[in-house]
Amino acid sequence: MEKPKYRRVLLKISGEALAGDKHIVIVDNASPNGTGAVLAEEFAASPDVTVLLHGKNDGFARGNNVGTRWVYEHLDADFTVVLNNDVEIPQHDFIPQIARIYAQHPFDLLGPDIVSVFSGIHQSPKTLHGCTLESVRHKRACVARSKNPILLLLSSGEKNSPAIWRLVQIRNRKKQHIDTTRPAEGVVLHGSCVIFSQRYLARHPEPFYPKTFMYYEMEILDWICRQEGSVVRYDPSISVLHYQYVASKMEYRSIVRRSKFVIDCLLDSLDAAEELILASETAEPAAAQPVNTVALADA
Repeated sequence: MEKPKYRRVLLKISGEALAGDKHIVIVDNASPNGTGAVLAEEFAASPDVTVLLHGKNDGFARGNNVGTRWVYEHLDADFTVVLNNDVEIPQHDFIPQIARIYAQHPFDLLGPDIVSVFSGIHQSPKTLHGCTLESVRHKRACVARSKNPILLLLSSGEKNSPAIWRLVQIRNRKKQHIDTTRPAEGVVLHGSCVIFSQRYLARHPEPFYPKTFMYYEMEILDWICRQEGSVVRYDPSISVLHYQYVASKMEYRSIVRRSKFVIDCLLDSLDAAEELILASETAEPAAAQPVNTVALADA
Protein backbone atom coordinates (compact mmCIF):
# COMPACT_ATOMS: atom_id res chain seq x y z
CA MET A 1 0.00 0.00 0.00
CA GLU A 2 1.27 3.50 -0.78
CA LYS A 3 2.65 5.33 2.23
CA PRO A 4 0.18 8.29 2.25
CA LYS A 5 -2.83 5.96 1.94
CA TYR A 6 -1.42 3.61 4.62
CA ARG A 7 -1.04 6.60 6.95
CA ARG A 8 -4.65 7.76 6.36
CA VAL A 9 -6.00 4.28 7.11
CA LEU A 10 -3.96 4.07 10.33
CA LEU A 11 -5.13 7.47 11.49
CA LYS A 12 -8.72 6.39 10.82
CA ILE A 13 -8.32 3.14 12.76
CA SER A 14 -6.48 4.69 15.70
CA GLY A 15 -8.99 7.55 15.94
CA GLU A 16 -12.67 7.62 16.76
CA ALA A 17 -13.77 6.05 13.46
CA LEU A 18 -13.28 2.62 15.06
CA ALA A 19 -14.92 2.27 18.47
CA GLY A 20 -13.41 0.33 21.36
CA ASP A 21 -10.05 -0.07 23.08
CA LYS A 22 -7.31 -1.00 20.62
CA HIS A 23 -3.59 -1.13 20.05
CA ILE A 24 -2.28 -1.26 16.48
CA VAL A 25 0.78 -3.39 15.77
CA ILE A 26 2.36 -3.02 12.33
CA VAL A 27 4.83 -5.65 11.18
CA ASP A 28 6.98 -4.30 8.37
CA ASN A 29 8.35 -7.23 6.38
CA ALA A 30 11.32 -5.25 5.01
CA SER A 31 9.12 -3.20 2.66
CA PRO A 32 11.14 -2.20 -0.42
CA ASN A 33 9.60 1.31 -0.46
CA GLY A 34 10.64 2.12 3.13
CA THR A 35 7.08 2.24 4.49
CA GLY A 36 8.08 0.71 7.82
CA ALA A 37 10.68 3.32 8.67
CA VAL A 38 8.34 6.15 7.68
CA LEU A 39 5.52 4.79 9.85
CA ALA A 40 7.86 4.10 12.78
CA GLU A 41 8.90 7.76 12.74
CA GLU A 42 5.37 9.02 12.14
CA PHE A 43 3.85 7.13 15.07
CA ALA A 44 6.84 7.10 17.45
CA ALA A 45 4.93 9.21 19.98
CA SER A 46 1.63 7.35 19.62
CA PRO A 47 0.94 5.15 22.66
CA ASP A 48 -1.57 3.00 20.76
CA VAL A 49 0.58 2.24 17.69
CA THR A 50 3.65 -0.03 17.61
CA VAL A 51 5.74 -0.53 14.48
CA LEU A 52 7.89 -3.67 14.37
CA LEU A 53 10.65 -3.49 11.77
CA HIS A 54 11.34 -7.07 10.72
CA GLY A 55 14.72 -7.40 9.07
CA LYS A 56 13.62 -9.50 6.10
CA ASN A 57 10.59 -10.41 4.06
CA ASP A 58 9.47 -13.61 5.76
CA GLY A 59 6.12 -13.79 3.99
CA PHE A 60 2.61 -14.03 5.40
CA ALA A 61 2.89 -16.74 8.05
CA ARG A 62 6.21 -15.90 9.71
CA GLY A 63 5.66 -12.16 9.35
CA ASN A 64 2.28 -12.33 11.08
CA ASN A 65 3.71 -14.66 13.72
CA VAL A 66 6.13 -11.86 14.65
CA GLY A 67 3.14 -9.64 15.37
CA THR A 68 1.02 -12.18 17.25
CA ARG A 69 3.99 -13.20 19.39
CA TRP A 70 4.62 -9.54 20.29
CA VAL A 71 0.94 -9.07 21.22
CA TYR A 72 1.01 -12.21 23.38
CA GLU A 73 4.14 -11.08 25.23
CA HIS A 74 3.37 -7.35 25.62
CA LEU A 75 -0.40 -6.85 25.65
CA ASP A 76 -3.30 -8.31 27.58
CA ALA A 77 -5.57 -8.35 24.53
CA ASP A 78 -8.89 -10.17 24.57
CA PHE A 79 -8.72 -10.51 20.79
CA THR A 80 -6.02 -10.15 18.16
CA VAL A 81 -7.14 -9.10 14.68
CA VAL A 82 -4.63 -10.03 11.97
CA LEU A 83 -5.12 -7.86 8.89
CA ASN A 84 -3.45 -7.66 5.51
CA ASN A 85 -2.15 -4.20 4.69
CA ASP A 86 -4.79 -4.00 1.94
CA VAL A 87 -7.78 -4.43 4.29
CA GLU A 88 -9.97 -1.59 5.57
CA ILE A 89 -12.43 -1.72 8.50
CA PRO A 90 -15.33 0.63 7.70
CA GLN A 91 -17.56 -0.76 10.48
CA HIS A 92 -17.62 1.58 13.49
CA ASP A 93 -18.60 -1.11 16.05
CA PHE A 94 -16.27 -3.79 14.68
CA ILE A 95 -14.46 -4.30 18.01
CA PRO A 96 -17.53 -4.27 20.31
CA GLN A 97 -19.27 -6.68 17.96
CA ILE A 98 -16.38 -9.17 18.24
CA ALA A 99 -16.86 -9.15 22.00
CA ARG A 100 -20.61 -9.69 21.60
CA ILE A 101 -20.03 -12.65 19.29
CA TYR A 102 -17.58 -14.22 21.75
CA ALA A 103 -20.00 -13.77 24.65
CA GLN A 104 -22.65 -15.74 22.76
CA HIS A 105 -20.40 -18.18 20.88
CA PRO A 106 -16.88 -18.55 22.38
CA PHE A 107 -14.40 -19.13 19.57
CA ASP A 108 -10.73 -19.72 18.92
CA LEU A 109 -10.72 -18.18 15.44
CA LEU A 110 -13.26 -15.79 13.99
CA GLY A 111 -13.65 -14.53 10.44
CA PRO A 112 -15.68 -11.51 9.23
CA ASP A 113 -17.47 -11.03 5.96
CA ILE A 114 -14.69 -9.99 3.55
CA VAL A 115 -15.77 -8.07 0.47
CA SER A 116 -13.29 -7.79 -2.40
CA VAL A 117 -13.22 -4.25 -3.77
CA PHE A 118 -11.56 -5.70 -6.88
CA SER A 119 -14.36 -8.14 -7.79
CA GLY A 120 -17.25 -7.50 -5.37
CA ILE A 121 -17.10 -11.12 -4.21
CA HIS A 122 -17.66 -12.10 -0.56
CA GLN A 123 -14.43 -14.04 0.01
CA SER A 124 -15.06 -15.72 3.35
CA PRO A 125 -15.58 -18.53 4.07
CA LYS A 126 -13.19 -19.85 1.43
CA THR A 127 -14.69 -23.32 1.59
CA LEU A 128 -17.02 -25.35 3.78
CA HIS A 129 -14.65 -28.31 4.04
CA GLY A 130 -11.13 -28.63 5.38
CA CYS A 131 -8.22 -29.98 3.37
CA THR A 132 -7.16 -33.64 3.34
CA LEU A 133 -4.09 -35.37 2.00
CA GLU A 134 -6.03 -36.29 -1.14
CA SER A 135 -7.35 -32.76 -1.70
CA VAL A 136 -3.89 -31.25 -1.18
CA ARG A 137 -2.36 -33.60 -3.75
CA HIS A 138 -5.18 -32.97 -6.21
CA LYS A 139 -4.84 -29.19 -5.88
CA ARG A 140 -1.08 -29.42 -6.29
CA ALA A 141 -1.49 -31.33 -9.55
CA CYS A 142 -3.96 -28.71 -10.83
CA VAL A 143 -1.73 -25.80 -9.83
CA ALA A 144 1.32 -27.45 -11.41
CA ARG A 145 -0.54 -27.78 -14.72
CA SER A 146 -1.36 -24.06 -14.64
CA LYS A 147 2.36 -23.30 -15.10
CA ASN A 148 1.82 -24.13 -18.77
CA PRO A 149 2.56 -20.82 -20.60
CA ILE A 150 -0.82 -20.70 -22.36
CA LEU A 151 -2.78 -21.47 -19.17
CA LEU A 152 -0.65 -18.94 -17.32
CA LEU A 153 -1.63 -16.22 -19.79
CA LEU A 154 -5.32 -17.15 -19.59
CA SER A 155 -5.27 -17.16 -15.79
CA SER A 156 -3.44 -13.82 -15.71
CA GLY A 157 -6.03 -12.27 -18.02
CA GLU A 158 -8.89 -13.52 -15.86
CA LYS A 159 -7.47 -12.09 -12.66
CA ASN A 160 -6.66 -8.75 -14.27
CA SER A 161 -10.27 -8.23 -15.33
CA PRO A 162 -12.72 -7.61 -12.47
CA ALA A 163 -15.70 -8.56 -14.66
CA ILE A 164 -14.27 -11.93 -15.75
CA TRP A 165 -12.78 -12.73 -12.36
CA ARG A 166 -16.09 -11.95 -10.68
CA LEU A 167 -17.87 -14.42 -12.97
CA VAL A 168 -15.25 -17.08 -12.21
CA GLN A 169 -15.65 -16.57 -8.47
CA ILE A 170 -19.45 -16.60 -8.66
CA ARG A 171 -19.30 -19.88 -10.57
CA ASN A 172 -16.97 -21.38 -7.96
CA ARG A 173 -19.18 -20.13 -5.12
CA LYS A 174 -22.25 -21.73 -6.65
CA LYS A 175 -20.45 -25.07 -6.86
CA GLN A 176 -19.64 -24.92 -3.14
CA HIS A 177 -23.10 -23.72 -2.03
CA ILE A 178 -21.54 -21.10 0.27
CA ASP A 179 -24.01 -18.77 1.96
CA THR A 180 -22.00 -15.80 3.22
CA THR A 181 -25.06 -14.19 4.80
CA ARG A 182 -25.29 -16.72 7.64
CA PRO A 183 -22.91 -17.49 10.52
CA ALA A 184 -21.16 -20.87 10.35
CA GLU A 185 -18.66 -22.97 12.28
CA GLY A 186 -16.12 -25.47 11.02
CA VAL A 187 -15.40 -23.57 7.79
CA VAL A 188 -12.13 -22.40 6.24
CA LEU A 189 -11.74 -18.65 6.75
CA HIS A 190 -10.11 -16.16 4.40
CA GLY A 191 -6.70 -15.03 5.61
CA SER A 192 -6.87 -11.32 4.77
CA CYS A 193 -8.63 -10.77 8.11
CA VAL A 194 -8.76 -13.32 10.92
CA ILE A 195 -9.41 -12.81 14.64
CA PHE A 196 -7.78 -14.90 17.36
CA SER A 197 -9.20 -15.15 20.86
CA GLN A 198 -6.93 -14.77 23.87
CA ARG A 199 -7.42 -18.43 24.77
CA TYR A 200 -6.12 -19.54 21.37
CA LEU A 201 -3.03 -17.32 21.38
CA ALA A 202 -2.26 -18.54 24.89
CA ARG A 203 -1.83 -22.00 23.33
CA HIS A 204 -0.37 -20.81 20.03
CA PRO A 205 1.39 -17.43 20.26
CA GLU A 206 2.60 -18.02 16.70
CA PRO A 207 -0.53 -19.50 15.10
CA PHE A 208 0.47 -19.66 11.43
CA TYR A 209 2.39 -22.67 10.09
CA PRO A 210 5.88 -21.25 9.48
CA LYS A 211 6.89 -23.45 6.52
CA THR A 212 4.92 -21.37 4.03
CA PHE A 213 5.79 -18.02 2.47
CA MET A 214 2.44 -17.04 1.01
CA TYR A 215 -0.92 -18.71 0.20
CA TYR A 216 -2.75 -21.73 1.64
CA GLU A 217 -1.98 -20.63 5.21
CA MET A 218 -5.62 -20.68 6.30
CA GLU A 219 -6.24 -24.17 4.92
CA ILE A 220 -3.27 -25.41 6.95
CA LEU A 221 -4.38 -23.49 10.04
CA ASP A 222 -7.88 -24.90 9.65
CA TRP A 223 -6.44 -28.42 9.42
CA ILE A 224 -4.51 -27.86 12.66
CA CYS A 225 -7.64 -26.50 14.36
CA ARG A 226 -9.65 -29.54 13.29
CA GLN A 227 -6.97 -31.85 14.70
CA GLU A 228 -7.17 -30.04 18.03
CA GLY A 229 -10.92 -29.51 18.12
CA SER A 230 -10.59 -25.71 18.11
CA VAL A 231 -13.65 -23.60 17.36
CA VAL A 232 -13.49 -21.74 14.04
CA ARG A 233 -16.42 -19.41 13.38
CA TYR A 234 -17.53 -17.17 10.55
CA ASP A 235 -19.88 -14.29 11.35
CA PRO A 236 -21.11 -11.74 8.76
CA SER A 237 -22.21 -9.28 11.47
CA ILE A 238 -18.64 -7.97 11.20
CA SER A 239 -17.25 -7.02 7.81
CA VAL A 240 -14.17 -5.55 6.10
CA LEU A 241 -13.15 -4.38 2.64
CA HIS A 242 -10.29 -6.13 0.84
CA TYR A 243 -8.31 -4.19 -1.76
CA GLN A 244 -6.75 -7.42 -3.03
CA TYR A 245 -3.75 -7.58 -5.39
CA VAL A 246 -2.53 -4.11 -4.34
CA ALA A 247 0.75 -5.27 -2.77
CA SER A 248 1.61 -7.84 -5.43
CA LYS A 249 0.75 -5.39 -8.23
CA MET A 250 3.13 -2.82 -6.78
CA GLU A 251 6.01 -5.29 -6.64
CA TYR A 252 5.24 -7.33 -9.75
CA ARG A 253 4.14 -5.05 -12.59
CA SER A 254 4.12 -7.86 -15.14
CA ILE A 255 0.81 -9.75 -15.08
CA VAL A 256 2.42 -13.05 -16.07
CA ARG A 257 5.28 -12.63 -13.63
CA ARG A 258 2.82 -11.94 -10.81
CA SER A 259 0.81 -15.05 -11.69
CA LYS A 260 3.96 -17.16 -11.76
CA PHE A 261 4.92 -15.83 -8.32
CA VAL A 262 1.51 -16.89 -6.96
CA ILE A 263 1.83 -20.37 -8.48
CA ASP A 264 5.35 -20.92 -7.13
CA CYS A 265 4.35 -19.83 -3.62
CA LEU A 266 1.22 -21.96 -3.71
CA LEU A 267 3.15 -25.05 -4.80
CA ASP A 268 5.60 -24.57 -1.93
CA SER A 269 2.71 -24.19 0.53
CA LEU A 270 1.00 -27.33 -0.77
CA ASP A 271 4.26 -29.23 -0.33
CA ALA A 272 4.38 -27.97 3.27
CA ALA A 273 0.75 -29.02 3.85
CA GLU A 274 1.40 -32.50 2.49
CA GLU A 275 4.48 -32.86 4.70
CA LEU A 276 2.51 -31.79 7.78
CA ILE A 277 -0.38 -34.19 7.13
CA LEU A 278 1.93 -37.11 6.39
CA ALA A 279 3.89 -36.43 9.58
CA SER A 280 0.67 -36.51 11.60
CA GLU A 281 -0.34 -39.85 10.08
CA THR A 282 2.94 -41.47 11.09
CA ALA A 283 2.81 -40.00 14.61
CA GLU A 284 0.91 -41.48 17.54
CA PRO A 285 -2.84 -40.81 17.01
CA ALA A 286 -4.06 -37.96 19.20
CA ALA A 287 -7.45 -37.81 20.90
CA ALA A 288 -8.88 -34.92 18.90
CA GLN A 289 -12.56 -34.26 18.42
CA PRO A 290 -13.66 -33.86 14.80
CA VAL A 291 -15.22 -30.54 13.87
CA ASN A 292 -18.15 -30.62 11.47
CA THR A 293 -19.44 -27.72 9.40
CA VAL A 294 -22.47 -26.18 11.09
CA ALA A 295 -24.44 -23.30 9.55
CA LEU A 296 -26.25 -21.28 12.21
CA ALA A 297 -29.39 -19.24 11.79
CA ASP A 298 -28.68 -16.72 14.52
CA ALA A 299 -25.63 -14.53 15.02
